[in-house]
This record gives sequence, structure tokens and C-alpha cells, in this order.
Amino acid sequence: MITLIVSIVSCVVCVLLFLFCYVKSKGQYDDYLEYVDKEEYGLKDFIPLGLALYDRNLTRKIPVMQVKTSLAQYKNQVYQKVLELRGPRDVEFFYYIHNGYRLAVGIIVAAFASIMGLIMVVQGSSDGLAFSLGAIAAIFAVPFLVDASLNESIAKRRLAIQMEFPEFVNKLTLLVNAGMTISKAWEKIVRENKKKHVLYDEMSYAMGEIKAGKPEGMAYEEFARRCRVKEVTKFVSVVVMNLKRGGSEVVPILRQQGNECWEMRKNAAKQLGEEAGTKILIPMMIMFLGIVLIVATPAVLSMTSGM
Repeated sequence: MITLIVSIVSCVVCVLLFLFCYVKSKGQYDDYLEYVDKEEYGLKDFIPLGLALYDRNLTRKIPVMQVKTSLAQYKNQVYQKVLELRGPRDVEFFYYIHNGYRLAVGIIVAAFASIMGLIMVVQGSSDGLAFSLGAIAAIFAVPFLVDASLNESIAKRRLAIQMEFPEFVNKLTLLVNAGMTISKAWEKIVRENKKKHVLYDEMSYAMGEIKAGKPEGMAYEEFARRCRVKEVTKFVSVVVMNLKRGGSEVVPILRQQGNECWEMRKNAAKQLGEEAGTKILIPMMIMFLGIVLIVATPAVLSMTSGM
């Protein structure tokens, strides 16, 4: 009886939360969804549910100041991750969308789990209570799991920069050696680039800042901060030092940087190969088990029939 009551309460709470957010969000956030990619946000159509809850700013009602402070610090960490992925120009919008998405996923998982839990309890399953209690926990836990996915996106972004950066350094070295200034060579590489890549997006943004009047060295330093790759930071420090001192030996230094970047790329490629090997291991094991079953089944059947 207690199990049934708990399941009913869990289902009512989660479904009412879903319906409340649906009513409050209906038609309110359609303009935001126009700029959201369906492939990137699989539950794009449900983001308004989370935005409706996020706009209520429920954390301000938490009475314990220490909890508020911890949540504020955590939010700042998430904001910094979104900033790295989206850049300063779009960070506010996508931070808002991310918060709506993480809450929406939590609401959907909670509503689904609570309904499943109630059905299982009514049918007499012992696992129904776990689903019902898990539904309440999902409201709070699932958003943090969605936040954790940002780490994977950041790792992929940095790896993409590491793979492409050595080629850029080589091009820059050749152009500077031919007599171009670093800024002109930078601009030429950006202008002639034909592929869509995060590195060239960041380079283009830096070039736009320089044309808008920002000091060249400062634009390069901010470019390195946005990339957050050690080799990029080291390269930019060489470039900025050359700008300040007016050194004439920048080409040999750039060549040395290029060699180091190619070593970085080899290590990144090795890392990708190791990850691919790990991913292919599971299908190979499944295929091996299938072969074992195919080979062993006739022998087992013959032994069984002989007995």
C-alpha cells in the first residue's frame, strides 16, 4: 500500500511539473528555437519546458547561503565551458539555451520514469518503487549529467584545434618568410580558407577584432585564451613577443613552433587511434561470441540428442 502511495505521489508531482512547464512555455520561446540545431539538441522541441522553469529562478528561494554560493560557483563553471564552446559573441544565448535544455531533459526523464514506476507497481513488479523514487531524483540529477556532456564537447573541440593548428603554423611561416607581416599572413590564411573549422572561426573572430580597432597583440592573446590549447598559447606568446620587440628572427622560431605542433598532432592522432581501437573492441567481442555460439551449438545439440 505504501509503495502504491509513493508511486502515485511521484507520478502526480512529475506529471504536474511537466504540464505546468508546458502551459507556461507554450508559444513563449519559439523565436529562440529558430537558432537551435536539432542535431545538436536532440530534444530541441522540449527546450521551452526547461526555459519556463529556468525563468522562475527557483534557486533564489534557497534559504541556506552556503548552498546558494556553491550553486553560483557551479553555474560560473558551466558558463565558462559554454563560453569556450560558443565564444564571447554567442555565450549568453547558448548558456540560456543550455540551461533550458538540461532542465527539459530532467523533466522528461522524471515524467517518463514516474509513469513507468506507477504502471509497474500496479502490475505487482518490485522494481516499480525504484522507478518512482528515481523519477524524483532525476529532476535534480539529470541536469548535472547534461552539464557533464559539455566536457566531452570541449575535449573534441580542443582535439580538432590540435589536429588543424600545425598546418596553419606552416602556412603562416611560409608567408612571413616570403615578406608578409604576421597580421597580413593571418588575414590571407583566413580569407583563403574554404573549410568550416573551429580554428579558422576563432582566427576570423580575432581578425575582425583587429580591424575593429583592438590592439593586435591583445587580439592574439584572447584568441589563445579561447582556444585553450597549450601549443596555441605558446605560439601566440612568440608572436606577441615579436610584435613588441620587432624581432627579425621570428621565422626560425615559427619553424621550431611548427615542428613542435606537428609532434602535438602526432600525439593527438595516436590518441584518436587508441580511442578507435577501444570502440571497435566491443563489436569484435560480440562477433567473437557469435562465432563461438555458431560453432558450439551443433556440438551441444549432438551431445544432448545422444544422451
